[in-house]
Amino acid sequence: MNPRLPYILLVGAAVIIFILSCMLLSRGKRSASCESHPRNVEKTGSRSQSLVFADLTPEEMVQVVRYLQENLGVPLVDASRAFPSDNCIFSVDVQVPAKAEVLQFLDGGGARPAREALAVLYFGNQPDPNITEYVVGPLPTPAYHRDVTVQKYGGRVPYHRRLMLGSEYEQNVSGFFLHPVGLEVLVDHSSLDISQWVVSRVFYNGQYYRDMVQLESAYVQGRISVEKVKKAPRDGDFSSMKPRAPPAAMFPLQYEPQGPRYSVRNNHVVFQAWSFAFGMSVNTGMRLFDVRYQGERVVYEISVQEALSVYGSNCPGGMSTRYMDGSFGIGRFTSPLVRGVDCPYSATYMDVYYLAQSQVSRTTKNALCVFEHNLGSPLRRHYSNLQSFYYGGLVNSALIVRSIATLGNYDYVWDFIFYQNGAIEAKVQATGYVSSSFLHGDGLRYGNRVWEHTLGTIHTHSINYKVDLDVGGVKNSLMAHDMAFEMARAPWSPEQQIERPRLTKKVLDTEDQAAFRHQSKMPRYIYFAANSKNKWGHQRGYRIQIVSFAGEHVPEASSMERAISWARYKLAVTRRKEDEPTSTSIYNQNDPWMPTVAFADFINNETITNEDLVAWITTGFLHIPHSEDIPNTVTVGNSIGFLLRPYNYYDQDPSIYSHDGVFFTGHSTRVLQLGSPPDRAAGALSAVADMSVKTALILLVLALATIFALVCVLLTRGRAPSTCQPQHPEQEDTDDGQSLVFADLTPEEMVQVVRYLQENLGVPLVDASRAFPSDNCIFSVDVQVPAKAEVLQFLDGGGARPAREALAVLYFGNQPDPNITEYVVGPLPTPAYHRDVTVQKYGGKVPYHRRPVTAKEYADIDLLIQRELRQAPRFLAACCDSDGTDLAMLTTAPRGFQSGDRATWFVIFRAVAGTGFFLSPVGLEVLVDHGHLDISRWHLLQVFYNGQYFTSTRTLEAKFAAGLLTVVRVEKPSAETVLGSMRPRQPPGPPGPLPYEPQGPRYSVRHNRVTFQGWSIAFGMNPNSGPRLFDVRYHGERLIYELSLQEALALYGSNCPGGMSTRYLDGSFGIGRFAYELVRGVDCPYLATYVDRHYLVESETPRTNQNSLCIFEHDAALPLRRHFSDIHSAYYGGLRKTTLVIRAVSTLLNYDYVWDFLFYASGAVEVRVHATGYISSSFLHGQGTDYGNRVGPHTLGTLHLHHMHYKVDLDVGGRLNWLESQDMGYESVRDPWSMANTIERPFLRKERLERENDAAFPLGGPMPRYLTFTSSQRNQWGHPRSYRLQIVSFAGEHLPASSRMERAISWGRYQLAVTQRKEEEPASSSVYNQNDPWTPTVAFADFIDNETIAGQDLVAWISVGFLHVPHAEDVPNTVTVGNGVGFLLRPYNYFDEDPSAASPDSTYLGGERDAAGCGTDPLSCLPEAAACAPHLPPFRYGGFLNLSLPSRP
Repeated sequence: MNPRLPYILLVGAAVIIFILSCMLLSRGKRSASCESHPRNVEKTGSRSQSLVFADLTPEEMVQVVRYLQENLGVPLVDASRAFPSDNCIFSVDVQVPAKAEVLQFLDGGGARPAREALAVLYFGNQPDPNITEYVVGPLPTPAYHRDVTVQKYGGRVPYHRRLMLGSEYEQNVSGFFLHPVGLEVLVDHSSLDISQWVVSRVFYNGQYYRDMVQLESAYVQGRISVEKVKKAPRDGDFSSMKPRAPPAAMFPLQYEPQGPRYSVRNNHVVFQAWSFAFGMSVNTGMRLFDVRYQGERVVYEISVQEALSVYGSNCPGGMSTRYMDGSFGIGRFTSPLVRGVDCPYSATYMDVYYLAQSQVSRTTKNALCVFEHNLGSPLRRHYSNLQSFYYGGLVNSALIVRSIATLGNYDYVWDFIFYQNGAIEAKVQATGYVSSSFLHGDGLRYGNRVWEHTLGTIHTHSINYKVDLDVGGVKNSLMAHDMAFEMARAPWSPEQQIERPRLTKKVLDTEDQAAFRHQSKMPRYIYFAANSKNKWGHQRGYRIQIVSFAGEHVPEASSMERAISWARYKLAVTRRKEDEPTSTSIYNQNDPWMPTVAFADFINNETITNEDLVAWITTGFLHIPHSEDIPNTVTVGNSIGFLLRPYNYYDQDPSIYSHDGVFFTGHSTRVLQLGSPPDRAAGALSAVADMSVKTALILLVLALATIFALVCVLLTRGRAPSTCQPQHPEQEDTDDGQSLVFADLTPEEMVQVVRYLQENLGVPLVDASRAFPSDNCIFSVDVQVPAKAEVLQFLDGGGARPAREALAVLYFGNQPDPNITEYVVGPLPTPAYHRDVTVQKYGGKVPYHRRPVTAKEYADIDLLIQRELRQAPRFLAACCDSDGTDLAMLTTAPRGFQSGDRATWFVIFRAVAGTGFFLSPVGLEVLVDHGHLDISRWHLLQVFYNGQYFTSTRTLEAKFAAGLLTVVRVEKPSAETVLGSMRPRQPPGPPGPLPYEPQGPRYSVRHNRVTFQGWSIAFGMNPNSGPRLFDVRYHGERLIYELSLQEALALYGSNCPGGMSTRYLDGSFGIGRFAYELVRGVDCPYLATYVDRHYLVESETPRTNQNSLCIFEHDAALPLRRHFSDIHSAYYGGLRKTTLVIRAVSTLLNYDYVWDFLFYASGAVEVRVHATGYISSSFLHGQGTDYGNRVGPHTLGTLHLHHMHYKVDLDVGGRLNWLESQDMGYESVRDPWSMANTIERPFLRKERLERENDAAFPLGGPMPRYLTFTSSQRNQWGHPRSYRLQIVSFAGEHLPASSRMERAISWGRYQLAVTQRKEEEPASSSVYNQNDPWTPTVAFADFIDNETIAGQDLVAWISVGFLHVPHAEDVPNTVTVGNGVGFLLRPYNYFDEDPSAASPDSTYLGGERDAAGCGTDPLSCLPEAAACAPHLPPFRYGGFLNLSLPSRP
């Protein structure tokens, strides 16, 4: 043998070992970015302290039961076997110590309060049967008990008020809620001897009988009309939740690249600056304690109190039902959560223990979940191309704590949501099965037929919460702010009047003043105020903002109303008392006529100023079941709740300290990557020398063994996560380019239109970017959408494609009669004609003074102001440490007091590069007359400084030099300290949840069309009015012909002239034109699809806003519908809620509006708008705080309102529709089975609205809760196929009706107005209204002229809005949380059942669950599908490309 061979083989083996080792080290490794980071952890003491609120452990429950059995001296039967005549323990729950004791322990260094339990006992085996409550302690080893019944309720609780035990029910039916057979029985079970229980009445199909014997006799004699009801299969037929389709491509998920950023230990959660203790009351459900933000307690307790459902029917069971779910056990019936449907798969799940109706504790597995959720939108953001180029933003990522209670037929999703800005949201969403009655007689007065013999019965949901706020301490007061208009003389023009918004303020001193009934007017800003003040001198506060659609709960004349008197009030604030711990009692259900607890008694006009206060909040909605509630009610539109928001509690928005903040300037290139596996070294070969052959052979054998071992490990070790592989959407695109009939113009088409106009108008045209007012120019070119009749003939009737045309707006300043003219130019792409449509559209030429201001005009005004400022150098140096070149000007509008005026106030601010100047007023404002066509004749009319008016800057300078002017010096700030800086205050931390699509997008985008799971939508962007959708179809049927934004109004108040005269109509500035590039990962999910938009405005050259519209499927981390059943048959059915979102964000000077259109699997369409960006401000002087709040050293955040207007051209089952209203009323009737008694029965009120005046609903006025667009077609159950409109808005008066400019924004009068669709009424506003609101070009009020709307092509005009009183937390930016409004379009008997029943994402778990696999159950696909790593393209931003700031001399 060659002596060198062993050495050669040994070297080769070493090389192989090296290679295998490298493979082993790299294979299966996670990306560096996926390594878990340590979570934020509070001190151990805070976690152990939270145990003072902890639920009982199973061991403690056992000890309590044992103690009671041994020490009460009476026999106790296990409640699960007990008869009414027995003694038993009904329930054992924790007894939370008195608040004073707890706070002394938590804050004052006092002793830990004794841990105690509250035991409820039924004493049926006593001479005087009763219910007794004992406090038992101390735990874990009880040594005492005390009877607290008399102390709590003023006496013994009568035994008839007890809750029914499980042994009193006979569960012999399955998932039955939708299968009534027409038979109902009235059981008298009042006797303690169950042998005495009897059936006292029988009801069948509208008739009452003494008992079953009488019913049988009537049947035998042929006196009964029997309705044969087919026997339903085991899991029902139409009511079955089993999937109708196999799983398809995996739905979007979210993953945490570096693990959860929250921590859960025992009953304590920590998330960023939040910490709180959680628990579960066996009766009332989830509750939180000691909620702190940045270490300060904000809420001592927030808890569900009660859930009420009141039903109507013409069957006795339905008409007599008033469920108080706390008596059944909201916490007890909290159901196990299903990973991936009820909560995200990767959420943290916790078990809950309870002892009720048994002597043995029970466990509900995975009853609570905690997770961080990326909401797929910005919490705050601003894009700037004024003064300096920069972008700042923060993604909205929130912590959610959730439980879901299944209470009979309904499933309630309870959420508490914690935002990074210090806000807390409580939300409840209803799903599950509707309850039903047997359809007979006049049943349709009480609901809708949803199946052959099934009436979905009308009912209400009312939910009551207790919120014990401790804002800046235990003692608080209640404050109310709102807006009112005052008529004032314009200080700079005393002969003119102006309607000025003013901040109304009131201290609510007593409980009676703080009790706001449903449907009554409530101030829009209600907040708990602390005794302490923030940096700017305002009382620190937390505001309550309620979302509710509740109406009358029951008439107050009802004999049982006092038991649910909490439901009278949307909000009631009372003094906190230990003897008023809850708003209701579990004993109220079975004796509502003499309630154990009557909330109305809490309100007794005591003072609530500087007291420990509790807010009792009621939210609710009316539910009229319809076909789409089969098999389940969906959560979309059935969501209510409230928000707690800081209001001057901090000195600025605390989210500025988030580690997630993003900031970059126009000069920076930012590349974001989540990391990749680093290259690893595996060591080096050692030299082999001076070794004997024997040694070499031994080493060779060992090397071969090592190679064998490494190969085995490699073969068995899991593979590294692969990159997610996309699957093509299953939906075929069959549009064949038809949607292009709505498409925006291409840049090439715009160029052709400009060229045609230049060559064919016969007048010189100057490029608008350089044009003076005395020139002719092309202002804008946009697509001219063809007439609807032509389009429908093309889309549906096989007609010819309509000619493609453009609408060109031209300014003719170089003419004897300067005017604005609009031309239709076509056909595209090669124009050959143009026609003047101005007179046709507006009844005449548009006066030239109405033209929108161009950038060139603003630049010339800026030069004028700069020249004028140079006339006051000493004043500027003294007031602002400035020579004028570092100041920025902000326009106001409108521009005068009467038609023909063009005089504008400009507010002057300090400009610091990379920051928003909007928060840095210097106190100087100038009024510029720029109405003349010769710009050399423009001049200043007025100068305002710090409350005084001057005729010129020279006069201002002279007054200053003479010492006659009080100057407030505004120091020059740095970029780091200026109020408007959005630069993150913290370095980046571990990334939050990242949305991704394991198998790629499930939607497709082609040209201007999106398809997604039955949906198809054509989208576009009007440069003036913003985003618009056309031809919205679901499963091939057109639902909406046009859905478009029309206008956005921002109306301000101030004691400075610029602020008090501002009424921005943003359409005139360009909502679509100023929708700039979106930032991946903040404005939209990182992996969304981004689309460019093109426009031609104020230029002869098209411009592109790249990536300015995004499309994505959003994981809502919530079930769309679900039901958990453990009654007779055990099963779970659910569907994850995902939504297709189309989004654009418009930056209009200071504000950024997030425009969303959402499409659900249930056939619903939602439209939402959120406001963020910078507030506008005035210089703080005099009585400035009558018009807002101080938010900086010299900055007044001025109150204002936001109103948005939308056009919705619904085509429900065809073009011709009707408008119907439905709501609930009460009728007092004799009980058919007990004529001596009366009952208040809900019934369904219906009305068809025949004329436009009937369908115009003023803001602030009543509106039916169900408004539906109905068609002549009918669904399977005989109902007109319809779509319901549901509005979420907080808007108030837009302008007094007496205002001379009100007609220009008369659309703002109405929350809803429905009119006949007319081609000559295409839009509710005009770009020309801004600069001449006194003689509006388009006045929406003229659209409403009482024409018939029955069987017509109809348009819904919808206004949504809110009041904004800026406060310290609006610095540096307003957040989107709480500043969102919108509306829903929901199918209402349009389908025969919920269309989402056919979704491939449906999940069903039954007895065969173990046999389910990825082929039948999408949840089984999750582990494998989610094992892939998403591919993230590098992030780059081009939103500042090809832009330049105006230069100054």
